Amino acid sequence: MAEKQMESVSTQKERNEVVADKRGFLRLAGATLGVVVAACWTGLAITKSAQKVEGANTRAHSVDEELRQQQIMAGKKMVVMTQEEKQKMLDRILRNHYRTVS
Repeated sequence: MAEKQMESVSTQKERNEVVADKRGFLRLAGATLGVVVAACWTGLAITKSAQKVEGANTRAHSVDEELRQQQIMAGKKMVVMTQEEKQKMLDRILRNHYRTVS
């Protein structure tokens, strides 16, 4: 009888250890999963923030470029070329073209 009691006590201890091991594993798995999820959310937040900043910088750059182009064009005025100037420009363009082709 004492032997049966000893066996049941040792069997019960083994079961308790297995259950404790399972609980420990589940806690560790849950903690790991929590860390991974937190890292993913942080990464997504950083990416969204970077995209917003990049978009704002792009818009600001395009607005600055547009203003700069408008200022350049405002200082320009159209001047009609004479036939002689047209011929000189055409000769220069053709000369450069033939140099690059040959």
